[in-house]
Amino acid sequence: MPKDHDQWLSLGEILISPSGGLETTVRLETSSRWFSGHFDGCAVMPGVAILAFVVETVIRQGHGEGRSLVVSGFFKVRFRRVVFPEENLHVSVASMPPGPEAELPFQVTCNGDNVAQGTLQVKENRAGGLALGEGDERTVERAQDENC
Repeated sequence: MPKDHDQWLSLGEILISPSGGLETTVRLETSSRWFSGHFDGCAVMPGVAILAFVVETVIRQGHGEGRSLVVSGFFKVRFRRVVFPEENLHVSVASMPPGPEAELPFQVTCNGDNVAQGTLQVKENRAGGLALGEGDERTVERAQDENC
């Protein structure tokens, strides 16, 4: 499944935690495109990138289970710590239950410090076809790669 989009969303192996949730790690290399221009002289990880890692964790796990999942929203998101190049993130998110939609709590940490936390609104696309958010280019690219 790894494609060119992995240069943006380079997750480690997704594991199931003892509580049944999803866990993965992200190594943030200095060369990552996420740091380009954010900010010159003092690179920091954009908050949207942190959320993208959480979303990708859920989408990949769904794909591995033969499910097409789409995140339709975020709730109560709090960013607690700045993330710099060469740091490792630990992503924890509740796994998607069997139903068609759910609210999944998540937490992202770095060296034991809370980086971000919140809740994802996730839906299963049971109708087939593409389940795209407006302006979600990576999802469009992924769908094109898988459907061509």
